[in-house]
Amino acid sequence: MFPGSRQDTRSSFRQRSYEVRRPGALFARLALTFVVLMGALLVGGANLAQNVFTFRFLTGALVVSRVQYDGNTFGNPNGYPYIFNDSSVSGVQGGIWLDQYLTVPHSPRIGSLPLPVPSTPTGTNGITTSFSSKSEGALMLSPNGHYLTYMGYAGPVGAEGVSNSYEAGFNLQPPVTPTYNREVALIAANASITLQPESNAYSGDNPRAAITTDGTALYMAGNSDSTTYSNGTAGPGLTIGARLGAIGSSSSIQLGVYTAPDRPDESKKQHLKDNNFRGIGIYNGNLYASKGSGGNGDDGLFQVENGHGSGLPSGTGNTVVLLFGAPATNPTTGAASPFVPFGFWFASPTIVYVADEGYANFDTNGNFIPDPYAGLEKWSSSDGTWTLLYTIQAGLNLYQPQNIPGYPAPTYTTGIRNMTGKNNGNGTVTIYAITGQYSTFSTGEPDPTRLVAVTDNLAATSLPGGEQFTTLQQSPAGEVFRGVAFAPQ
Repeated sequence: MFPGSRQDTRSSFRQRSYEVRRPGALFARLALTFVVLMGALLVGGANLAQNVFTFRFLTGALVVSRVQYDGNTFGNPNGYPYIFNDSSVSGVQGGIWLDQYLTVPHSPRIGSLPLPVPSTPTGTNGITTSFSSKSEGALMLSPNGHYLTYMGYAGPVGAEGVSNSYEAGFNLQPPVTPTYNREVALIAANASITLQPESNAYSGDNPRAAITTDGTALYMAGNSDSTTYSNGTAGPGLTIGARLGAIGSSSSIQLGVYTAPDRPDESKKQHLKDNNFRGIGIYNGNLYASKGSGGNGDDGLFQVENGHGSGLPSGTGNTVVLLFGAPATNPTTGAASPFVPFGFWFASPTIVYVADEGYANFDTNGNFIPDPYAGLEKWSSSDGTWTLLYTIQAGLNLYQPQNIPGYPAPTYTTGIRNMTGKNNGNGTVTIYAITGQYSTFSTGEPDPTRLVAVTDNLAATSLPGGEQFTTLQQSPAGEVFRGVAFAPQ
C-alpha cells in the first residue's frame, strides 16, 4: 500500500447498469474474431475490434485489469512517478480498463472495456481504484464462468487521499471528509456492468477482491481501520475480513472472525487485523481467503467454513480455519512470515497453487537476499495436512533490473500477486499471474508490471526440470496490470 494509503467509502446507495451492446449472430461473432486477428497482424495491435464492432468477450481469452495514472502531479514539479515518494500525497485514484488478450506471448490486445468512472467529484455512478496500491485490483471469474467482479471505490479518478477516507457512517472524531463507499463492479458475459456500492466494507482501508456465485451474492476480502467504538456503534474496525453482500443492497456482513491462537501478545484491537485478507476464491462450493500483509495474525490460506463444516457460508459466526501458513510476526523471534501469499487457484481438492509476492530484502552491501518462496508455490494435501511441494521461480528473472521506456528507475520483480489457472486435460495445468515489482519509487507501488504464464505437471511432487515462466504482456510506464481472469461466457 502507498505510504499513508488507505481506502474510502460513501454512504448513499445507488445501483446502475451499463451495457455495451454486442453482435448476437454467429456471423458477427466470427467476423469480429477474424477482423480482430487480421487487424492485429496488419496494424501492430491497434484496438481495431473496438473501432469496428462493440466490445465482446471471446471464449478462452484472458482478461487483465489495468489501472492508468491520470497525470495529476499535485504540485510536484517532477510529476509522475516522483509523486509516489512524496509523503504529502496519500494515493491517487486511477481509471480501470479490462484488456482482453489471447494466451500467446506479446499478442495484440483484443479490445478494452473501460469501467465507468464517476461523472462528478461526488458522483456514485462510477468506480475507480488506487493506482498506488498494489494490493488492490483482483479480477475474479465466478465459478459458473458467467461473471467477472472487481472491487474498488465510488470515488473520482485522479483524486488524492480517497484511500484514506471513511464511509459516512464510520467517521472518526473529529469527522474525516470527504467520505466514499467501496464498490463492486459486476461484469456479465454480454459486457454489461452493474455497480454495487458497499456502505460498511473496508472503511478506512483497502478493498481488495470480490467474487460472485450467481450474479447476486458477493463474497469480498479486504482490510479496514482497526478503530472500534465503545458507545454502542460498530466502528470501522468491524468492516474488515471475509464479507458477504448482495447486488441490490449496500450492506454486508462479516462471515466469521479469525483470531490467531499463537499471538497471545496481541490486544483485541490488534486481533482485528488477523482478518486483513488479500484474496478470496470459491472451489467445490467452499470459500477460501488468503492473508499476506500486515504484522498481525497468520499469513497463509484459510477456509471460511459454513458454520463448522463444508459449503458456502452465510450469516455471521462462521469458523475461519487456517489451512497452512505461519505467524505474520513470530512472537518469539520477531521474524516475519516466510510466506507472502496473494492470489491462489485450486487445481484439485488436494492441490492448490499460491502466488507469493516475495520480499525485497537486502544485505549489508545493498544486494537482494533471495527469497526461496517467492513465485508460484504448489501445496498438496494428504489426510487434511498441507505440504509445500516446491516453488516455481525460473523465468520470473527475480531481482534482475528491468528498464521500462518512460520509467526513470529500474524495476525488479520480487514474485507474483493475483493469478488464475486452468487444467489442460493432459495432466498439466497452466497458471497466469501478475508480477510483483520493487523500485526506489514507493517500494514499487507505481512500477509497471507483467502478465506471465507457466505450465506445471500436476502430478509432480518435486520441481520438474525445464518449467519456467514466460512473459505474455508488459504494461507501459503510467499503467499497471493488477488482476487476471478468463473471459466470462
